[in-house]
Amino acid sequence: MSGFKFGACEWSFPCWGALALKMAREAGFTGMQLGDAGGSLHAYPLTDRRVQEHYLEAASKYGIELQSIHLYTLGHQGYVRHSPDSPEGRICRESIEKGIIAAHQMGIPTVIVDGMRMNTAAKRRHVFEMERCAAEIADAYGVNIAMETDMTLEEHVAFLDGLGGRVTLCFDTHNPMMYGTGKPADLIRALGKERIDHFHMKESRPNEDGYITVETPIVLLGQGITEFRESVEAIQEIGYSGWIISENFYYRPNLTCGGEDPVDLARRDVETLQAAFGTE
Repeated sequence: MSGFKFGACEWSFPCWGALALKMAREAGFTGMQLGDAGGSLHAYPLTDRRVQEHYLEAASKYGIELQSIHLYTLGHQGYVRHSPDSPEGRICRESIEKGIIAAHQMGIPTVIVDGMRMNTAAKRRHVFEMERCAAEIADAYGVNIAMETDMTLEEHVAFLDGLGGRVTLCFDTHNPMMYGTGKPADLIRALGKERIDHFHMKESRPNEDGYITVETPIVLLGQGITEFRESVEAIQEIGYSGWIISENFYYRPNLTCGGEDPVDLARRDVETLQAAFGTE
C-alpha cells in the first residue's frame, strides 16, 4: 500500500483558518501545511490557546492532519537573512522559537524556516546561523526543522551536511526551474530521501520568452513546464513516501477567470496527484 499522503498549503485557498481546512477536505486533501497566522513583531497567534483550539477543532471536524507550520510571515519579511544580533535577527529568532513552541503544543511535527534568496555571502552565513539556531530550539521540543530554498545541488549538500543532518528539506519541485539551479528530478535523485522531509509541488507555464519567473501564472499540476511528471518519477525512485503538499493557488485569476470554483480546481489537482503516484 502506498505511503503517499496529499495535503495543501493553507494559503492555497481564498482564506485561512477553519474554512481553508474545510475546503481542503472537500477537495480530497487529507493534510494541511499551516501558515503562521500572521506571526511577527513579537506577536505569534498560534501560541494563543484559543487560536490553537480553532485549528485543532477544525482539523478534527474535517479529518485533516496538520502536517507542518510554515513560518510564512517570516519568509516574506526576509528577517532570516539578517544577522542574528540585529533587531531583525532578534525578531527572527523569536518568531522561530514561537513557531516551534506552537508546533509542540499542537502536536504538529515540523516547522519550515525558508532559506530563499541567499544572494550574498553574508545572507548565506546568516541563514545558516538561523537554521542552526532553529535546530537547537527544535531539539528541545521534539520538533523537526525543514527548509525550503533555491540553492544548487552542491550548495544544498554543503549546507545541509554542515548542519549535521539536523535540518531537512521542504523540497519545492518548482524552485529549480524558476531559479535556474537545475532539473528538479536530478536534484531529487542526488539528494536522496534522507535529506527530504516533504515536497511542495506546483506548476507554471512559461512567459513569452520561455522562462519561469515569479510573475508567470501558476497552473494546475501537469499543465505546466516545471517537470511535474519527471519529479514524480524521481520521488518514487528514491524510495520516498510521505507528504506531497500542493502549493498551488486555487483562487488566482488565471485559474478562476472562467468562473471555476477553487474547491473544484483543487479537486482536479488531488486527482492528478492520485493518478501520478498510483494511489487511486
